[in-house]
Amino acid sequence: MHDEEHNKMEELPEEDTIICRRWCRQGISAWCKKYFWEGMTSVGGGAVAFPVMTLVMKESPEVARDMSMSIQANGMIAASFSIFFMEVHIERHALLDSFLGASAGVIFGLEMVDPVLTPSMKKMGFVSIFFAFAFTLFLINWNHKRKTFNSIPDLTPWKRWLIFVFGFVGGVFTAFSGSGADICMFSLLTLFFNVSEKVATPTSVVLMGFTSVVCWGWRALVTQEMPQESWEYLLAVLPIVVIGAPVGALIGTHFHRLVLAACVYILNTLSLIGAFVIVPQTPALAGGSVGAMVGMFIFYIILFKLGERMNDKYAKIIKEKQKKNVEEEIVVEVDQDYVKKEEHLTEEPEWAINLSYHGGGDGPMRFM
Repeated sequence: MHDEEHNKMEELPEEDTIICRRWCRQGISAWCKKYFWEGMTSVGGGAVAFPVMTLVMKESPEVARDMSMSIQANGMIAASFSIFFMEVHIERHALLDSFLGASAGVIFGLEMVDPVLTPSMKKMGFVSIFFAFAFTLFLINWNHKRKTFNSIPDLTPWKRWLIFVFGFVGGVFTAFSGSGADICMFSLLTLFFNVSEKVATPTSVVLMGFTSVVCWGWRALVTQEMPQESWEYLLAVLPIVVIGAPVGALIGTHFHRLVLAACVYILNTLSLIGAFVIVPQTPALAGGSVGAMVGMFIFYIILFKLGERMNDKYAKIIKEKQKKNVEEEIVVEVDQDYVKKEEHLTEEPEWAINLSYHGGGDGPMRFM
């Protein structure tokens, strides 16, 4: 009896130590992650949490995904509140259309796509696809004079459908990796529509926050399949992320767009290197990862070229309209000057007003 009590007494400190280590480890990592990345960049906290938890901490992709969704649903919603409160400019049309697509994509991905993929495929697919985007953005931003817009130029119905489709695809990525809707929308806004990173970043942050709430609610309330480990991680990091993410959103508004883009380069490069080092590679897995990177790189380049051609046409139309408006203004000014001159010529001179006739009829006219 005494031995059993003694063993229980020994087990309690060990359990407390494990919980304490988890709090410290996750608290510090979450602070760095949320403060610098979730609120400040288009890359949600899941882009850091998923590779770290699956590659370093050896957690299952399901636990990592649900933990990423839960912390993003809290941290990025807090960051979204800061964005709305500070009246930071976002692309509202893109936010609405992409959120509708991402919500449908998350549910479809959770029920249809996620069960088919293996853990290794999820890990390598995540880092490969988003590294291709980071590398493409780096090459494009090599030209520091790239023209950008603060909103989508000439938003037409087909562009809104395109935003919806990208949101759906991003939702599918989010379903198995915990992040994806933000990067997909960020890539479409920056590469195709040439929207500035300073506008695309807060738009992606708000989108990922709303999408995370949908995914978290589906896993926790609808299917009720969220693992207990994910709840424990959430409780450990929740007090930190709800503070760090809004602060990151505030800091991000004061940085140049190229600084924010550099954060995307660093995050995705480190994730790719870590994945190839930690995940056991097979010829099929390595070949598939390289093929995904090359294929997505080509896709992003094509997306950028099409967007560049479209935006150049739009810029020419705007210039022609401005030129036409200037010519019309010049014509109006010339007509007004002509009218003024005509009025001046037809006015009766002052000396004629002071004339009066003496005598009647056709008699001689004399000055007063």
